[in-house]
Amino acid sequence: MAQAMADPVFRTRLFRFVDVLPAVRDDADLEAHLEAEFDGVHVPAWFAAGLGISGRLPGGAHLSAAVARRMVDRIARQFVMATDPAEAAVAAERLWRRRTATTVDLLGEHTTSDAEADRYAARLAAMVAALADAAARWPADPLLEQDDLGPLPRASVSVKVSALAPSFSPLSEAEAVAGAERRLRPILQMAAHRGVSVWFDMERAEARGITTRLFRQLVEDPEFEGLHAGIVVQAYLRDAAEDLQELVAWARGRRVPPMVRLVKGAYWDTETIEAEARGWPPPVFTTKADTDANFERLAALLHHHHGTVRAAFGTHNVRSLAAAVVDARRLGIADSGYEVQLLHGMAEPLHDAVRQLGLRLRVYAPVGELVPGMAYLVRRLLENTANDGFVRLHFAEGRSLDELVAPPTPKPPTGPPPVARRAPTDPARPGPYRPEPPAEWRREPVRAAFAAAVEAEFGRLPRFVPAVIGGEPVRTGATLVSVDPADPDVVVAEAAACSRRDVDEAVRAAAAAAESWRRTPAAERAAVAFRAAELLRARRFELAALEVREVGKGWADADADVCEAIDYCEYYGRRMLVLDAGGEVQSAPGEENRLTYRGRGVCAVIAPWNFPLAIPAGMTVAALVTGNAVVLKPAEQAPAVAAELVAVLRAAGLPPGVLSFLPGTGEEAGAALAGHPAVDVIAFTGSRDVGLSIVEAAARRHPDRHTIARVVAELGGKNAIVVDGDADLDEVVPAVIVSAFGFAGQKCSAASRLVVLDAVHDTLVRRVVDAARSLVVAPPRHPGSQMGPVIDAEAFERLQRVVAEAHRCGTVALHRTDVPDRGWFVGPTIVTETDPASIVASEELFGPVLAVFRVPDLDTAIAVANAGDYALTAGVFSRSPARVRRVTAELRAGNVYVNRAITGAVVGRQPFGGNRMSGVGSKAGGPDYLLQFCDPQVVAENTVRQGFAPLSDQSPPARPEPTAASGAEPARSRVRARRRGAA
Repeated sequence: MAQAMADPVFRTRLFRFVDVLPAVRDDADLEAHLEAEFDGVHVPAWFAAGLGISGRLPGGAHLSAAVARRMVDRIARQFVMATDPAEAAVAAERLWRRRTATTVDLLGEHTTSDAEADRYAARLAAMVAALADAAARWPADPLLEQDDLGPLPRASVSVKVSALAPSFSPLSEAEAVAGAERRLRPILQMAAHRGVSVWFDMERAEARGITTRLFRQLVEDPEFEGLHAGIVVQAYLRDAAEDLQELVAWARGRRVPPMVRLVKGAYWDTETIEAEARGWPPPVFTTKADTDANFERLAALLHHHHGTVRAAFGTHNVRSLAAAVVDARRLGIADSGYEVQLLHGMAEPLHDAVRQLGLRLRVYAPVGELVPGMAYLVRRLLENTANDGFVRLHFAEGRSLDELVAPPTPKPPTGPPPVARRAPTDPARPGPYRPEPPAEWRREPVRAAFAAAVEAEFGRLPRFVPAVIGGEPVRTGATLVSVDPADPDVVVAEAAACSRRDVDEAVRAAAAAAESWRRTPAAERAAVAFRAAELLRARRFELAALEVREVGKGWADADADVCEAIDYCEYYGRRMLVLDAGGEVQSAPGEENRLTYRGRGVCAVIAPWNFPLAIPAGMTVAALVTGNAVVLKPAEQAPAVAAELVAVLRAAGLPPGVLSFLPGTGEEAGAALAGHPAVDVIAFTGSRDVGLSIVEAAARRHPDRHTIARVVAELGGKNAIVVDGDADLDEVVPAVIVSAFGFAGQKCSAASRLVVLDAVHDTLVRRVVDAARSLVVAPPRHPGSQMGPVIDAEAFERLQRVVAEAHRCGTVALHRTDVPDRGWFVGPTIVTETDPASIVASEELFGPVLAVFRVPDLDTAIAVANAGDYALTAGVFSRSPARVRRVTAELRAGNVYVNRAITGAVVGRQPFGGNRMSGVGSKAGGPDYLLQFCDPQVVAENTVRQGFAPLSDQSPPARPEPTAASGAEPARSRVRARRRGAA
């Protein structure tokens, strides 16, 4: 622990090892993890000696493993009070007799399915019963079982309410509250009847609203009028004061004052990292001084409302506790009128001090096995070794008491964090690219605004979508109809159905506009993209709501698609400015060489329906900023969304004729556009077979073709996730679920194959099946929908045929039929022991079907993952740095993701595109993408005139010039002499 405090790199590696230890299989595996984790890391001499034992002594590997396990187990037992209810009851009595009350927290609370939520509820009920039985036999202690307001229960439990429902996100608030209430209600009945108090723990900020709503909803129920219930307030939250004021106002007049535990907060690192990554203002204070000062303000607020609420203070910071005690005594509140809560096994001298002062002490006591408790253990280790933590500063570094109890000097309170907003990009000074922040669904006003947009969209009459040729709207005799895939009787739009003749006219118009647009300065072309980004921001929820309706995307996926479209505008606009500065080439003395890029001419963009705004925006904007005129053919299923993109680009200042819009069928309009001899670039996203036909058509000679058409194509995948034997299954399960079944498996990057090492296969498959069984399959109009319909009748019928034959491909572990009757809904399907030659294993199905493969080792896993023609995305879950390096080096995929979901690539961060049969061209959203829409040109100019060249044209010397001190002539003199000689 001392070394971890002194060396942050060692600290990180040590805690990673502690995290993985319960998952290692044997001594050799443990030794391999030690070596991989600490390879190249400076470690103490004693630690290095331990690492070297296995190679020097007989049985050394076993000895190293035994010592490592013993030491980690010893640390864990310091923080974990017991392993089961019976042991917990004995330990709680032992503490009670030492004048210390307890509140028991059950470890292993990570829930991914209804089955796991049921198991957590059963464990919680057993704990309540065991504590109630035991507490009846404990000796009386007035300090612990009575305050100045009345009697207090002897036994207490703390509940992680997120463990009582499989989905605890803000968008699924209604479902989460309903599921948690159903499981918690009988437990609260038992607790109220048997005299056990219940605390509702507060976790991540996104779950705060759900936890608060559930707490108030249950405590308000007359059935629980006598229940002693409490909730946690986290002082590190910037709007904690507002939350506490609302809680106090709600608590007035209740017969049993609710309890409020004030803590600093345990998820600071996670909250700040996530906020920074997503571009959100952090929900927490970013300095310890601000958090400490807020704690003292909130403690004073609690004391001022003594009697309305019962206060508890949970912190190991002596200054913070002392401030709460002093405030209480200043107000005349008895020492028994509140309690101090400390963590089991942490800073024991502080426990002794609280007891010696005669204050009521309650210990927060985790109970559970080592494996599910490891996440808790790591959090405690991080707290013990944090740079500015009180425990470290006092107990490890021995800072003076005066220094430690000095008042915090914070900035003034700022209130709730602001909503993330972006200023419009200035083309003259665009600044660095930053991805568009996704919606902060944890904010109720954000959810309300999106709900209003969805309801407004679903209240609209069908719209007509004309073609646009040469800047003018065009109606056609035939039409295409797009419908709501969740309710196919509802028409969203009627669109023009363009013919080959319309294609010819549009290409002619584009060719006529292309040269003028190419000559438009790059800064002006980029400015169009930046203005389009701002217009998309202004209409963000409106456009996302249209996607919910026209293609069946869920709220978060629809919002993310609009964000990605904005990102393409911002990123490609900036990349064009870089490209316009020219490429890097050398120039010899007497010549100047310039590498520049110019648009190729006419670009055909043939877009898909699954990302109906982002993908056409990316391909179209890339072509436009590089100086090409564009003919855009949208997907037949999503013409209305694509038409909005066209309207945005035209409103952003795109000249008439530079962008034509041709709704139509792929067989007629798409084929005519792909094979047109006047098209110079074809940008396509879609199926492999169609993409290959486009490549063939582009290469075919034609008497009117004067260029070799360049094809930029993304053709899909059959994406695999490899799960190592040491993987953290709490991370794997939700990542697999969102990757395989998000948007009904209709993302190019979706996981359709799960390759699992035998060591964890059975456990993981059971958990994935249970999680998929718990998914909310519903129309995406509803925020809690976790999986919606497939896109159309053709996809529905194809997938139904595959599912009907799935038993021939392996064992059908799950096929859900409990899906809505209306709409094209296909239930999640999981096939295990899959035949590698079957359609489920080899073909891109583009639907919610997951094939699982059991493999004996990593070699086989890599071979299975690399099998087939595709190489788009892949993933690996492992906690071994060495095995991660190996798998990522050997997996054949354009994008490889480690210990995370394999969907959700962000422009500029994970440039997207595959290899082999998954694509042709460079990665979308990456630094090289625009080059595919350009012709490079080198201009080499002789700069020597009559034997001289301007001094500024002289190339820098290849090596340092000799100095005058060495007897050589200075460089400038030699240049002049050369010119005189030439003259």
